[in-house]
Amino acid sequence: MRRSLHIAVAAAALLAAPAMLPAATYRVDDSGTQVSNNSVQMRWDSPLPGGAARSGVTGALNVALRLNVAAWRGRVGRIYMTLPASPSGPLSATWSTQGRLLPGSLRAGERTLVYSGLISDSALEDTLRLTLQADGQRLVRAEALNFSFEIDLDDP
Repeated sequence: MRRSLHIAVAAAALLAAPAMLPAATYRVDDSGTQVSNNSVQMRWDSPLPGGAARSGVTGALNVALRLNVAAWRGRVGRIYMTLPASPSGPLSATWSTQGRLLPGSLRAGERTLVYSGLISDSALEDTLRLTLQADGQRLVRAEALNFSFEIDLDDP
């Protein structure tokens, strides 16, 4: 079963781009990506939420990322992961990789660099260990997170 990087964050369980202007920006097809679990169970960061205690929640999942970059093979560019703003307030994602892509972090409403250089293959593949963090007092229901990827190409 193919799943794009579309993740639902379940709260029910706990109830910089460079300054240079790119020649062109395109959305990257990530439909070959496999997400280990589309519904992430978030857990309180501290045992006593509310009051002086922290209200953050954290959840993690594995992602077998496959980006179809065949259209740009032989070109030089930068690939960014994006995440639209979250309706439930501040949300961040951090990830580690197996080495093909850059590890990093991202806040909802931003984009961050995950690859820079020559596109030498038709697909860019890596395994990400993705950790999500949110404000548990504002996250009151499941929320879909629609990560996506963009490529900025240098002039040929």
